[in-house]
Amino acid sequence: MTEFVAGAPVPLSSVTEAHHPFVDTTRPAALRLNVAKGLLPARFDDLVPTLAFLLHDPEATVRAAAETTLSTAPDDEVDRVVQAATDVAVLDTLARRLPICAATRAVALNRHSRDETLVHLAGSGDRTICEIVGRNAERALQSPAMIEALFFNPKAPQGVVQNLLELAVRHEVPLDHMPGFREIRAALLGEHGAEEDDGLIPLDDIDFLSAVDMALDHDADLVGGGEAHEEKEEINRSLQARIGSMSVAQKVRLALVGDATARKLLVRDPKKMVASAVLKSPRLTEGEVRNFATNKSLGDEIIKEIARNKKWTRDYAVRKALIMNPKTPLSIAMTLLRTLSLRDIGVVSKSREVTGAVARLAKSHIEKIEQSKRRKKK
Repeated sequence: MTEFVAGAPVPLSSVTEAHHPFVDTTRPAALRLNVAKGLLPARFDDLVPTLAFLLHDPEATVRAAAETTLSTAPDDEVDRVVQAATDVAVLDTLARRLPICAATRAVALNRHSRDETLVHLAGSGDRTICEIVGRNAERALQSPAMIEALFFNPKAPQGVVQNLLELAVRHEVPLDHMPGFREIRAALLGEHGAEEDDGLIPLDDIDFLSAVDMALDHDADLVGGGEAHEEKEEINRSLQARIGSMSVAQKVRLALVGDATARKLLVRDPKKMVASAVLKSPRLTEGEVRNFATNKSLGDEIIKEIARNKKWTRDYAVRKALIMNPKTPLSIAMTLLRTLSLRDIGVVSKSREVTGAVARLAKSHIEKIEQSKRRKKK
């Protein structure tokens, strides 16, 4: 028996032996194309593994035809065959190589589908697939990667995600590596320092997913004149209004899966847990970090987190912005100051925006350099 490897091509052994001559890559591509189009007289039960095999064909036209045949087949036939299938390689390929359709939903329902396959569907599936995967809480708890994939899938309903997170906390599932999980656990357990929702009724799933949809880089598509700008502003206002009605857990998730507009709004949230989640977003860019480091209206904790992050402070612009921001801890600002160019240190020494201690250190640094130059001339 061939060992299962997630994402690997379907082995020839999964294909009905009678179909082997028709999928052989040494034969004309036109023959395989006809099979991919479903023109081979065969039961649909036998044809599904063959089409799954052809989804890895070297010819793009053959792959595309097989995809079309599988994704447009009658739903009842697909459900009957795919839900009863036991070949894990075939199920994995259907999940990874097809667009969301009846076949991928049937894979999610199939108890033989491997954890790796379900993790992929949890991260890429639509609302229905996410609900199917999320309903099997026992399996998700045994494979925490499913919970993480659902959390970061913008199409996963918040109710499904929240239920799994609560179960994960209760069963002490190891998810501390997941951005935002420690904060969510603290909120669920009511630990010291956790922030509550102050009696707020959070958005329902439909409204929350609508807000997430607003925060998925749609503003990048709005190019043009004044109308595009007005539309973008309207989306931003609507998103801001919905954020105001979100629970802490919903805001944390939006901070991690939303776009730059959502992060710009949430980094100013009065709840430290929410603002901090923005800095843990895997989508956060260096440009955003520079803007945050410059922003003197952000909370002290956010500036401190940026200042203490060695990856971000490798960026010269971030270091300069932090030095100019009075909320940066003095000890860090003084350390970073020595990494600036002499010209920028001079700017700092004359700036009224920095703290007096930083300005004095900058002046002292310049004086020492000038004294050193004078001694060398002598």
